[in-house]
Amino acid sequence: MKKVRHNRFLYYLIPITVSVIITTIGYFFMNGIPLFGVPKIEDVSYVEISNTRLDTNARKLTEIEDIKKAINLTNFLSYKLGAPEKKEALIKFVFHLKDGSSFVISSNEKTVYSNGKAYSLKANKGTTFIKVTEGIFFFDDLVEKEKAKQVF
Repeated sequence: MKKVRHNRFLYYLIPITVSVIITTIGYFFMNGIPLFGVPKIEDVSYVEISNTRLDTNARKLTEIEDIKKAINLTNFLSYKLGAPEKKEALIKFVFHLKDGSSFVISSNEKTVYSNGKAYSLKANKGTTFIKVTEGIFFFDDLVEKEKAKQVF
């Protein structure tokens, strides 16, 4: 009588696959789901950034380094599943693409809007995104606002 030999490959494949799935779900649960659809640097011709909290005009970024910074800032915007709070966005990025279309990302402290769809931000990622964006692109306006507060 011969022993039936099972495929040893399946004994390794199934636990590895289950481990990868559990790890991926845990990663997204801990860190949030990254914002998909953000354009690549080579597809963007320029970026317009506006800040409604500081009441400033939109800034037009045409330098490659500034476009890279704007795209990298969107990495802060990871979201969680659930119904978002729909409030007015404070920071708005409009990526104008070389093909003539545009991609809009806007955010407040708790919600991110990506091309019109709203998502709830994970933890305090919205606050971090707003503060870093203001520090990089609107620093001079922040300084002026602080000077105005000190005068009064």
